Amino acid sequence: MFTLLQHSETFSVTEAAERGLPSVVRSASAGTDFVIERHGKPQAVIVGIDRIAKLEELERDLQSAVLVLSRVASDNGNRTDVDEVIAGLGFDPAELRAEAAAEFEASQK
Repeated sequence: MFTLLQHSETFSVTEAAERGLPSVVRSASAGTDFVIERHGKPQAVIVGIDRIAKLEELERDLQSAVLVLSRVASDNGNRTDVDEVIAGLGFDPAELRAEAAAEFEASQK
């Protein structure tokens, strides 16, 4: 059912309470994932912090992959020069470059 869970155990809320929270936390920290059910339906999952970190990393990777794929799918080949964008916003690209250069030079003193 839960393919992202590794080495999982499933038990009811009553069984979880009987087992005791310290025991469940210890097992989760050691790598066992727990699915807690109420009336035969999954209600919660208990996993160790290392597993959550891995799932969060996988989520970030998936988000990056979706972004790349959506960009590839929507790329029409048109490119806009950064100076065109700056000018379109009402700024003079040459003035901005000069201002940035002056600020950089001042920061190096």
